[in-house]
Amino acid sequence: MKYDVIVIGASPAGLMAATKAARDEAEVLLLEERKSFNSDQGPADTSFENFFKMIGLEPKEEYVIHRVKGMNIISPFGTVITIDAPGFSIDRGKFDAHYAEMARDAGAEIKMDSKVMSFNDGEVVVKEGRTKKEYNGEVIICASGNSEIVKKTGLKTMRHPEDLAYAIQAEVEGVDVDENYFHYFLGKEVAPGWKAAISPKGNDKASVGVFVRGDAPKKYFDGFLQRDMFDGAKVLSISDGADQIITMPNEIVGDGLMVVGGAAGQAGIAYGMAAGMFCGEVAAEAILKRDISKKFLSKYDARWKKRFLNHYKAGRFGLKTIEKMSDAELDEVMRALEGVNISRELSKHNVILNSIRMGFLLLWNNPKLMRFVKYLF
Repeated sequence: MKYDVIVIGASPAGLMAATKAARDEAEVLLLEERKSFNSDQGPADTSFENFFKMIGLEPKEEYVIHRVKGMNIISPFGTVITIDAPGFSIDRGKFDAHYAEMARDAGAEIKMDSKVMSFNDGEVVVKEGRTKKEYNGEVIICASGNSEIVKKTGLKTMRHPEDLAYAIQAEVEGVDVDENYFHYFLGKEVAPGWKAAISPKGNDKASVGVFVRGDAPKKYFDGFLQRDMFDGAKVLSISDGADQIITMPNEIVGDGLMVVGGAAGQAGIAYGMAAGMFCGEVAAEAILKRDISKKFLSKYDARWKKRFLNHYKAGRFGLKTIEKMSDAELDEVMRALEGVNISRELSKHNVILNSIRMGFLLLWNNPKLMRFVKYLF
């Protein structure tokens, strides 16, 4: 069977790519390995209202299971910085099912329990149950996360694959934390390279995850669960996955081929969905123009960079700067931010200028921090 566009993977990015391409009148097939959206859910299950507004979507009550006022960022020595930024936890099964229905309504065909074995020159070989089938597509969109199928594209999709973070996350019952906030713990002892996170889900439940770069996460996850707030808590389920927070997209387009979402180093649910919109839009344009060349499909890469590249640059700059600091130095920097209205500063839109502004605020509050300027270069 032949389609204009075949999307591999019903990730948030893949679902939006399929939706947008179908709305723009392309014939779309989306292939998903899972038998249902309730199985094999990944660790990404939180976001923020401003992120969804940024991409023109409204979070739906059918999949939002808990709302928070913002986040608490906790230093290695217990300094707490509170940022007011309304967010929410989601039921990933219901979330994925909602956007799958949106893709179907747009005209996309979705096949579950369809494991892609290989693809070449638009021919996609799929195992559906015990049956092997072949589909043909003019444009193939790979949205399958950090799977083996990404390697078969032949593209180096991430500029810094060595900075991929690995995560272990559990749904835990009986966690003793303020359910009005997400809680992010920093420091080399708790989670080198990124964070440990407690994301309340309401009804005394929370997602508890440890995201680590440069080391295996299990020992940090086990250590984190020894903290007082987990006394008497019960682990209900465990999942693992990867976080592309600072890997940065690299080669994400080839002839008749596009890569989007986690597979392309585009971390974050909302950011991945936005990238999926650009990807699906350009795929449909390519079909209309009868030009599936790398040059034409690179319009997707260009549109994404214009809109979001600075966001990722700022994130990488921040985390690589923190990486150079000792835990004591990180705590000193965070103490200098106490009393600063960070929420107001972050509400201003220019990401790069925000980073510079925050640096000046730090130095204004504590000129002794001038000695940390060396870490910025």
